[in-house]
Amino acid sequence: AAPNEITLWRVADGTKLAAVVQGGQIYRSSDSGVTWTPQESDRNWLSVASSADGTKLVAVVSDGYIYTSTNSGMNWTSRLTDVNRDWSSVASSADGTKLVAVGSSGIYTSTDSGVNWTLRGGLSAADAVASSADGTKLVAVQDGGQIYTSTDSGANWTARESNRQWVSVASSADGTKLVAVLNFGQIYTSTDSGANWTARADSIEWHSVASSADRTK
Repeated sequence: AAPNEITLWRVADGTKLAAVVQGGQIYRSSDSGVTWTPQESDRNWLSVASSADGTKLVAVVSDGYIYTSTNSGMNWTSRLTDVNRDWSSVASSADGTKLVAVGSSGIYTSTDSGVNWTLRGGLSAADAVASSADGTKLVAVQDGGQIYTSTDSGANWTARESNRQWVSVASSADGTKLVAVLNFGQIYTSTDSGANWTARADSIEWHSVASSADRTK
């Protein structure tokens, strides 16, 4: 990510938004982005995710900690503070209890809104991750590696597709429909929870992808 790049997350109805700035602060909005309030300190924020109602948030810092909030981003608590880790992406279940954070330091999951975290095996690193609404189905991508899927909240992972420069991935609410993009490549979609993938669109320098809950849009 380039300096001052913004990564955005919105709740289901689009009223509450959260954005993180690499080299800047966390920003939150409760009026669909008309006004924004800066929170926390200037850090190398890379990713943010939210519960469906926007009350529970989780954000990660490159070469830093995981941070969680239970009041829509007004206050934040640092997690996994025993040592700095290299995080790149985070995802949340709809209720905000099941979280997954990925980076070169490995794959970590939480079942208590980020209070405690567990290192998972089977996947040593990932660059982006997405979650189903219930947090059971996860999909992660590696830049220069494969797509990986999990059906047990990250306890086990299955390699999918070929080694490519994957940079971003998104999931439908039920975790069956997925979309992933390549840096200098195509868009790929799956309708069977990642077992099979179909190339779409033209080869472009894609950076990020998002999906509606039913993944029709």
